[in-house]
Amino acid sequence: MKKQQPDLNRRSLLKALTIGGTAGVAIAATGVSVAQASENNVSTKSANGYQETAHIRSYYNSLRG
Repeated sequence: MKKQQPDLNRRSLLKALTIGGTAGVAIAATGVSVAQASENNVSTKSANGYQETAHIRSYYNSLRG
């Protein structure tokens, strides 16, 4: 009788799915913390409030006319 060779393609697929799933979870968990960090940075940068400069005023005036 012949010995059956292990199906390496199937094993590779299962390994890839396991590693890919783990990587996806890690990226998703990291993405949440990055989004929260970027929101905090935006709020500290805009702490001075809205500043209407000369070029913004000229843009608004061009929209009116």
